[in-house]
Amino acid sequence: MRWLVISAVLLISPIFGATAFASTTAKAWQETRSWDAIFTQYAIESQQARLPAAKLQANQPQKSQGVVLLWNENKQQGFTNNLKRANQGFLPASTFKIPNSLIALDLGIVKDEHQIFKWDGKTRDIDYWNRDQTLITAMKYSVVPVYQEFARQIGEARMSKMIASYDYGNEDISGNLDSFWLDGAIRISATEQIDFLRRLYHHKIHASERSQRIVKQAMLTEANGDYIIRAKTGYAVGAKPSIGWWVGWVELDDNVWFFAMNMDIQAADSLSLRQIITKEIFKLEHVIP
Repeated sequence: MRWLVISAVLLISPIFGATAFASTTAKAWQETRSWDAIFTQYAIESQQARLPAAKLQANQPQKSQGVVLLWNENKQQGFTNNLKRANQGFLPASTFKIPNSLIALDLGIVKDEHQIFKWDGKTRDIDYWNRDQTLITAMKYSVVPVYQEFARQIGEARMSKMIASYDYGNEDISGNLDSFWLDGAIRISATEQIDFLRRLYHHKIHASERSQRIVKQAMLTEANGDYIIRAKTGYAVGAKPSIGWWVGWVELDDNVWFFAMNMDIQAADSLSLRQIITKEIFKLEHVIP
């Protein structure tokens, strides 16, 4: 049960260890292009699974375009395979559910993690969406209709004000109020995702500590005797090419590693590569066993 104790401490304490909070800087990031081989390997395997051998010969597998960032909180050091892409803004897609949840909680639109949001009765392609939800399940299954309703209740003026107070990406929510994070003008880079996540972890977001605690609980993705992962995926089909995200952090006994990855997604059956590639890099860098 060790991880439960660690989890409780991390959710309550704004500072982990002796390191004071500070935003990342360009000088703190080191580029290591050796990770590119992992992207390429899985891109080739993914393409081979989709195309017959004859077609593969005519269409040579292309190198996958993507970036992973790892930030060592204790050492205040960051690592990435592509500094240029790390600073390039993309649609946040469902990673925006993190700030959307914070805002909805702070405004009382969401009372707590147990509140039930009734299914609207419209059958959608994703089966998990066709049922009642809580904040926990809506985050876990990335239930877009629930978060669209949050956005409509928040309203444009309050959404704009609070996103600006969060210093979130380019802060531009123009487009449809209930889908701007999927097809609007808002953009966020992987380095900006790291900065936002670090502020959330340290309770430095301009939101109540209670709201931040509940959102971190909703982000729980994996927990075992070695580590805890709190994270959120995203899939920006409105981008060309489509962009896949996975952002969050890994909690260890004595350190926290923040991460942000995004990659070009050629087909929906490649979405699992977001986590697979990132975890391969975790293991390569001895973040997880």
